[in-house]
Amino acid sequence: MSRLACQYAIVRFMPYVETGEFANVGILLWAPKTRYLGFKLLRRKHARITQFFEELDKSVYLKTMANLEVELHRVQRMLKDHLGGFGDNDREYGFHKGLFQELIRPRETMIRFSEQRAVLAESPDQTLQDLYDHYVGRNFVTKEYQETLLEKGVKKLLEQRDLARRFTKQRIEDQLYGVTFPFVEQRDDHAIKVIKPLFLGQADSTAIIEHGGRWKLKVEQLRKRNLLNGPVLFPVKGPEAAQASDIQQEAFRETLDNLAGDNIQVVLYAEQDRIVEFAAH
Repeated sequence: MSRLACQYAIVRFMPYVETGEFANVGILLWAPKTRYLGFKLLRRKHARITQFFEELDKSVYLKTMANLEVELHRVQRMLKDHLGGFGDNDREYGFHKGLFQELIRPRETMIRFSEQRAVLAESPDQTLQDLYDHYVGRNFVTKEYQETLLEKGVKKLLEQRDLARRFTKQRIEDQLYGVTFPFVEQRDDHAIKVIKPLFLGQADSTAIIEHGGRWKLKVEQLRKRNLLNGPVLFPVKGPEAAQASDIQQEAFRETLDNLAGDNIQVVLYAEQDRIVEFAAH
């Protein structure tokens, strides 16, 4: 299938011009060859937007997005009405291009657009959804991504306290079983202390419990094989309190209880003093 050259812009909500802070709230996509103009806006599940701009009444956001949707639908109808209405394609293309550029032109309003960007698309509808999922839904923020960020934070903390040189990334293993940890302190080729940050803020409560359970099992297997006899620390980050459901919070608490065990400590990622204390002693 051939791919179409498309132009797109990220829709941004900026209620306070004074600070320049904004949130991505939608995507506008234009395919010149087919004269396609599509958009997708964040109308539901907007809690993270209204909580970020906590001083702002949420009705302001809802009304702003409703007005924008009406305007974009109006432009879509205008394009359809003029489709084929010009005698030459250059005039028609110029008309469409002018509308798209006028839509994303900088204005002193709460709605702004990013710079015009280009993408190749087999299906403009699917590309619109993919761009929305990335820039608004942030679907790249996986458990693995979150834990990489947590590991970077722990590494920086250890460096600040002059403890980083004691820990290295190591795979603890025998012929049948092995686990890689980001922070391992060794002595005489034996792991004597391990730190593994865990992200336990998944939207699905089952995923929270299962992820914690997998790491508890990994430690138990290493202990069983006499590969890890020293203490283990799990600095954990759970669901955001302001956005988490009661089910998520309950799953998080249950997972903390299940993780703790013989020579296994569990602390909140924000408790930096406890992480440093574990690493230093």
